[in-house]
Amino acid sequence: MPEEKLQKLQDSGLVEWSVFSEIVAMDEDEEGFSHSLFETFVSQVEETFEEIDNYLKEKNLEKLSSSGHFLKGSAAALGLAKIANQCERIQNYGHKINFDNFQLTDITAGKPSTTNSNDLKVHEDADNTTTTSTKEEEDNTKSNSDESNIPDESSDDFWIALIQDALSKARDLFEKSREAIEEYYE
Repeated sequence: MPEEKLQKLQDSGLVEWSVFSEIVAMDEDEEGFSHSLFETFVSQVEETFEEIDNYLKEKNLEKLSSSGHFLKGSAAALGLAKIANQCERIQNYGHKINFDNFQLTDITAGKPSTTNSNDLKVHEDADNTTTTSTKEEEDNTKSNSDESNIPDESSDDFWIALIQDALSKARDLFEKSREAIEEYYE
């Protein structure tokens, strides 16, 4: 394995090298073992992301939590801690546990609540505060703020919005990790 590929993967910050290197070391006993393990993970992630999409449509928080838990363990076992962290968010939000104090803020309150979870958008501010709004709210940011139409923690839509945010980040990290690791194995 060329040293520059190894260094590039380590520098990417996508892989916890201490974990991943132990898996790569198993290639000494069985050539290609680590790559096949990663390919199995890729298949599992793709299938599970599809299941999560279906569970989001159904608003099945329990199944979402279970899927997040499954992927968290698989990602962590390969040293993909950033993906595991997003999957942990999915797992906890599915159990309605707001362990990271995620806040939804309503940019344009005062309108009747017709928001559903598919219309919510999540934003991260410069101070890493995450907020959620709808497309309509983005278009009308100057409205009165007497009433809120963003769901609170008692609503499943709140948890679905949080899960959608975590899933989006997990997908992004997965694609970046897949690219980096595939390049490592080329």
